[in-house]
Amino acid sequence: MKSKWILFLGIILLVTGIVFKKSTDLVFLAITLIVVGVLLKTFYIIGMARSGEYKPGYELGLVLLGLVLLFMGLYFRGRLPEFQTSFLIFSGIAFKIVFVIVFILKVKSLKKSRNVL
Repeated sequence: MKSKWILFLGIILLVTGIVFKKSTDLVFLAITLIVVGVLLKTFYIIGMARSGEYKPGYELGLVLLGLVLLFMGLYFRGRLPEFQTSFLIFSGIAFKIVFVIVFILKVKSLKKSRNVL
């Protein structure tokens, strides 16, 4: 999948949605931007897997674990104020960052191995 603009647009929409959610009262627009950004990023990863440029592996477990921890932290933040949700949120973000690093390394190694052959 040569069109990386889908990935970059997804990242931009995601970050813009987070900024809107934190800085304005436009909650519906912010959530819409976040959801569309996540969907575009997911579409890009699925497209890479379908084209053979990316072979999914254990790192999908990392991103799923990261999402679960992140959403648990966000869910409990408003319901259990005495519970330290920042640990869950930061752990979730860390797992997602590790996924991105492993994803990039895998794609680069696949491209390198195809160029060698």
